[in-house]
Amino acid sequence: MTILHARASVRLLAGTALLALHLPLAAQEAAEAAAAPAAEGETYTDEEIVVVGGARLPGAVIGDIPPENTLDPRDIRATGATSIAELLEAVAPQTASSRSREGGQPIVLLNGRRTSGFREVRDLPPEAILRMDILPEEVALKYGYRADQRVVNIVLRPRFRSTVTRVEGEMPTEGGRFEGEADATRLMINEDGRTTINLRLEGTSSLTESERDIAPPAAGERDQRDFRTLLGSRQMARLGGTVNRTVFGDVAATFDGQVESTDGRSLLGESLLSPGTALERNTDNDSGRLGMALNTDRGSWRLSATGSYELSRSLTLTDRETVGVASRDRARSTNSTGALDVVASGPLAELPAGRASMTVKVAGDTRDIDSRAQRVSGVTETDLGRDRLSSSLNFDLPVAKRNGAWGAIGTLTLNGNVEVEELSDFGTLVTAGGGLFWAPVQRLSLIASYTREQGAPGLQQLGDPVLVTPNSRIFDFRLGETVLVDQVSGGNPDLLSDTRKVTKLGATLKPLDETNLELRGDYVRTRTDDPLSRFPGPTAAIEAAFPERFTRNAAGDLIRVDLRPVNYDSSARDEVRWGINFSKPLKSAQPSQSVMDQLRRTREAAGGGPQPQGQGAGQGQRGPGGFRGPGGGPGGFGPFGGGQSGRLTLSAYHTLLIRDEVLIRPGLPVIDYLDGEAADTGGGRARHRVEVESGWFNNGIGVRLTGTWQSGSQVVGGPSGDLDFAPLTKMDLRIFANLGEKPELVLQHPWLRGTQVRLGVDNLFDAKQKVRDGTGLTPINYQPDLLDAQGRTVSISFRKLFLPPRSAMRRPPPPTPAPAAPTS
Repeated sequence: MTILHARASVRLLAGTALLALHLPLAAQEAAEAAAAPAAEGETYTDEEIVVVGGARLPGAVIGDIPPENTLDPRDIRATGATSIAELLEAVAPQTASSRSREGGQPIVLLNGRRTSGFREVRDLPPEAILRMDILPEEVALKYGYRADQRVVNIVLRPRFRSTVTRVEGEMPTEGGRFEGEADATRLMINEDGRTTINLRLEGTSSLTESERDIAPPAAGERDQRDFRTLLGSRQMARLGGTVNRTVFGDVAATFDGQVESTDGRSLLGESLLSPGTALERNTDNDSGRLGMALNTDRGSWRLSATGSYELSRSLTLTDRETVGVASRDRARSTNSTGALDVVASGPLAELPAGRASMTVKVAGDTRDIDSRAQRVSGVTETDLGRDRLSSSLNFDLPVAKRNGAWGAIGTLTLNGNVEVEELSDFGTLVTAGGGLFWAPVQRLSLIASYTREQGAPGLQQLGDPVLVTPNSRIFDFRLGETVLVDQVSGGNPDLLSDTRKVTKLGATLKPLDETNLELRGDYVRTRTDDPLSRFPGPTAAIEAAFPERFTRNAAGDLIRVDLRPVNYDSSARDEVRWGINFSKPLKSAQPSQSVMDQLRRTREAAGGGPQPQGQGAGQGQRGPGGFRGPGGGPGGFGPFGGGQSGRLTLSAYHTLLIRDEVLIRPGLPVIDYLDGEAADTGGGRARHRVEVESGWFNNGIGVRLTGTWQSGSQVVGGPSGDLDFAPLTKMDLRIFANLGEKPELVLQHPWLRGTQVRLGVDNLFDAKQKVRDGTGLTPINYQPDLLDAQGRTVSISFRKLFLPPRSAMRRPPPPTPAPAAPTS
């Protein structure tokens, strides 16, 4: 009952906060019909931002490495994204890194500075962004990070205030499941700092096997499709806030906090003891986080300190029936993390080609995980802790500079870095590397780097509670059939640290002056000793190497599989990734003179004041998001409209795996994932992968099409022959309308100002992986609806951006200067 009351309180609080954010805005809507987010005299535009005379752009990152791509407000509007999280998802092909261990999100900087964490910027509206730079992994070193993630630098507008509300619903075209979400964000940016408040609610219903085309059981077996979920239900509530202020005169201080509660329910099959009821798994997760970031300059040195503390608790209850006895497994875990980093970047010495610089970082963190798993067979407890101290140095040494020393060879900078970590449970780990950046001509830049890195397994990989999921389908490659087993998951306390050696060669070419076209290519070679891996598919080779992970009965049938992570002996991976980025401005339709005059009168009637001299009808000035005419602010006739500016964009990347193999144990054959071995329970590894994102945006209407294609693969062996995995293509479509950019529509319905309506279709052609064995049949475990239960889904979202009256955003007039003191 306590847990139920706590959940009800969280949902009541969330609903109250959402209502409190919305009601005052509804009351003010008429007065804000002609709102504009920037003050008079704002000079930022959404045109291409260029560097004049070598001056550094406001908010730019430190160092000489230029962005691989820069998105201005037009590019950002063309994505149709409603938050920075969605924006990063939209440009994911450009930010992916082949050097990352997990291929996760890029490092995100804000105005060229470190943040307290991604949560600080995740929910900010894209309208607040002045530009977004995408940079290579080597830039991460200058901020105290490792060079295994690309860097995204987001530069915000200096003044901006808004409240955004959004609701979205999504469901598969085959039915059976519904997902809904709602969020509200309040953002205030001015000379005094920045404040953000965000509330988000999500809810998802379950989907059972009987609601999809799942083959019935063999004759004589019980049909459990009504009692097994392909996708469980889930509810989530999250409340977070960020405050940024200047303290001690010149220190930018940021503090953010977040609380989140999630619960879920899935069905594991029909009860034998109580026919007609399902065995269940229920999960309950609660977490809270506090973070801070301090940034300042001391002379030529840039200083920052970031810290965080996070606490999460999870409880998982799993129904089981063993030898006619009903029981409930109970797995509980508590995780806590505290971290503090201090980073200093500044000049080291003056060299003929420029200033040598260095970055120094000192960091420490502590992590604890306490888990307890209670089953009929007994109780398993884990209590792990890790304290880590680390220090790192990064040096940048300019060798040549265009129009300077050794200018004939262009711009050349060398780099060296080293990091030493002391872990309480793994001892001393060392990472060292070096590289160079060379731009022989203006349009071409080359990067080469090498890193040798030692890494320890995560505490959760070591100590997550052990869960046993009964009635789990898995394909037994040895016997060539799908079976139901007890599947073991969780942490493995016997994992070892690994050693990765990564070599990268990269090139970026911008061949044309008048066309925004960029060509980019990377070659990455990775060699790892004692690599950490998720447990692969149960092939004969894997079972021979890890016999303790497989349990078979007297008849040889597989009844239990332990899929917890393991260490291999070594692995080797080579890949090439290349692609293009292209964008082109589009000329947009101009509103008629009568519409502009009416917009001006509407604005003045709403209290916005007359248009400044020189910006009358037909004499607009470019604003941060488009055309600034009478009654318009940035965006002309609506918040961030595109009065004169549309955009056509295209990004396409191809990844080619040249080599991908592992050695499980010395003396065993090498496993080649590109030549018939199973990489995991999902099958083999695709040699080719293509990612495409394209968009067209003009006159308030936008269309985005994104897609992925991967080549087929094969798993060799088994009584029924080889398993063939067909090539797979998936396309996603987004059509959106920024109604506030339709002046005639806004004049008739002022409440539409700042609104966006979006229709989304994921997996447009309902493509699903096709798998065939040697007889041409699909194994039960590889049925298309088991591999992709949702298939094609359709979503509709409505978003409303509320902006303050124009007068509220004006800069205060400068103080009148005091009369000069008389001179003698």
